[in-house]
Amino acid sequence: MSIHIVTDSTCDLPPEILQQYPITVIPCYININDKSYLDGVEITREEFYQRLPNAVNPPTTSAPGPGMFHDVYTTLAKQGVTTIFSIHITKHFSNICNVAGLAAEEIKTVPIHVIDSGNLSLAEGMIVLQAARAARDGAKPEQVMEIIQTTIKQANAFAKLDTVDYLKRSGRLSTIQHGVISLLDIKPILKMNDGLAKMEVVRTKGKAFLRVLEKAKEIAPKAILFGITHAQMPGQVEEILSMLKEQFPGLPVPLISEVTPALGTHLGPGALCISWITQD
Repeated sequence: MSIHIVTDSTCDLPPEILQQYPITVIPCYININDKSYLDGVEITREEFYQRLPNAVNPPTTSAPGPGMFHDVYTTLAKQGVTTIFSIHITKHFSNICNVAGLAAEEIKTVPIHVIDSGNLSLAEGMIVLQAARAARDGAKPEQVMEIIQTTIKQANAFAKLDTVDYLKRSGRLSTIQHGVISLLDIKPILKMNDGLAKMEVVRTKGKAFLRVLEKAKEIAPKAILFGITHAQMPGQVEEILSMLKEQFPGLPVPLISEVTPALGTHLGPGALCISWITQD
């Protein structure tokens, strides 16, 4: 019996993790300056963020087509995979799950379970990672499914944004909302768990970062998994790591990655997100 995990490039798992487990990442499309690129394949994170401020038109994203999913599922089946779990970004942010579902319906040679992670970025990635660890360690399909369903409820994302301009440009924020937030110099903090998105607000970029720092201090010692994703904020990542190392010397090093362009298009430079899984 062979179980394989399929996900999309919004999972933000570091490359060294992906290489260790039975995980296949299907890239989203990034459309910038009238050209379309496969996320992480034809454009790197560094290249994307260099081009983002000077883009002629607001960059957009699009889901991989059903054909791409169909090809991946078919190839895995030919390689001897007997069960596929296809875990993707929350349906509230993308229609990737719907596209994957259309492709899965056409495959009759292997059972495919398309699952909405209810989350995004590294919180989505952690759900993928827990499933892949179980698959690697010989868990049965029903056991992997149970782990996925449990982890979805335990996975959290907590992200601060330095700007809401990119949310407005991508249509995720109305002109009125953008005007009010900009006028009051409000910095939103987005929270995501099990498909439910919430927001809290603080004033100024400095206070937003301090709020993330405070949350990291509260959560990291309790977490089964803990990670940090960022959009061109390596200094703030180092500050969080330094604080955690000083206060909790025995704490494992968190997972670290840069926000994929598929999300950076909407979040913009300066985004910083901590993600974690807890047992409660």
